[in-house]
Amino acid sequence: MTIAVTEIISTWASGLKYEDIPSRTIACAKEQVVGIVAAMLAGSRTEECQPLYKALREWGDREESTVVGANMKTSMRNAGLVNSIVAQTLEWEDYLRSQHTGASTVPNALAVGEAVNANGKEFLTALVAYIKSHLFTNSCPNHQIDAAVVAGKLLGLNSEQMMDALGISCFPPMTQCFAGWFSPTKGLITGAPVHTGITGACLAKAGFKGFRKIIEHPDGFSSAIFERYDLEEMVRDLGNDWRTDTHSPKLYPCCGWLDALVDSALDIMREHKVDWRDISSIDVQSPTVTLLLNKPKDELIEMIDRIAGTDYLTCVPLFFNSIYPLAVAIVDGELTPAQFTKERITDKKLHEFFDRIHFAVDPSLDVKEMQEGINSGGVKIRLKNGTEYSKFTDAMKGSYKNPIDIREKLEICTRHILGNQQRDEIYNAACRIEQMDSIRDFTRLLL
Repeated sequence: MTIAVTEIISTWASGLKYEDIPSRTIACAKEQVVGIVAAMLAGSRTEECQPLYKALREWGDREESTVVGANMKTSMRNAGLVNSIVAQTLEWEDYLRSQHTGASTVPNALAVGEAVNANGKEFLTALVAYIKSHLFTNSCPNHQIDAAVVAGKLLGLNSEQMMDALGISCFPPMTQCFAGWFSPTKGLITGAPVHTGITGACLAKAGFKGFRKIIEHPDGFSSAIFERYDLEEMVRDLGNDWRTDTHSPKLYPCCGWLDALVDSALDIMREHKVDWRDISSIDVQSPTVTLLLNKPKDELIEMIDRIAGTDYLTCVPLFFNSIYPLAVAIVDGELTPAQFTKERITDKKLHEFFDRIHFAVDPSLDVKEMQEGINSGGVKIRLKNGTEYSKFTDAMKGSYKNPIDIREKLEICTRHILGNQQRDEIYNAACRIEQMDSIRDFTRLLL
């Protein structure tokens, strides 16, 4: 018998109360807010995102929600759209075990919460109300469901209206063309679903109907997206197993599969004061998928040249390459947006360094990632004088099994954007969101 996923999710989400949520989950949700706000502020300064703000100003929508880092307001739907795109732009969002949710749920909840003048408890309750799906990961489908639920919760939809919101949001089902990752459109992975989800929730509140079995129907959303999917997983342990508890902010603007490798390499370089020019070779122990992200050196350099010489292409593909982020982190001693400019990526000395990096696959690390959502990896650096240094990172820094102080990410992301006082105001406000009578007391700090 088909599981009534749409109804189960809608009934649970519409009835969820702040008091039902464990204190640890609330603490992780507030950390997620800080981490995603940091990613949005960093993305707001990129060249690629400036046309988004130009378009918003030309549209001239009613000013109901903050556009983070842009000193402007717009409609909640368009604020959600743009803030979500910007959160994805630098691949600097977060993980919740195997899912990425922050780049859709946080911009969504901020935009709708501000528009309806939700209080802090209402905001946090909506922020943790989303499905679990190991298959959906960071693709349009999970965000398309989450967006309708988060927005619907803040709009006060009952269970039937929430089913309508899902029925509207999930028709038609979204997917993506990976070729688009070469351009700024990559951020639409979350931006488009957020806009659609907020729209669906608004239409449902006004009385527009959606198909109320959209997720599970044999001719519905899930089957249109995937050949295989797990309906039971989407609703298993709702209200008991809180995926937010596994919040794992990313310290680097790159694919999370590479984070543990960058951790290991930078730790070696800093602890032993290694000069990259003295390195003869680097042996990398990585999950299989990390090697699948790799390209032969000649193809990598060809891609770099194409990115550097084409105005509509961005450095996003290099966030997902195995060699480039690791190499530039070792050479520069850090991995930030400064390492992904079109000027930096074309450095010939950096390209020569690519030859020193060699990968060996450890399939056990794939299992760990799939089961626990934990990225692991090791690096051995051999110097020209024969000295060797090794480091294995069992869980990437920032993961729920190797947590960081979220203020570290806020500082890294906003180092050239905010002063210490502004960062402290954002962090301290996030820590007391549940005490706020209006979420607007928080969003006013994000202009």
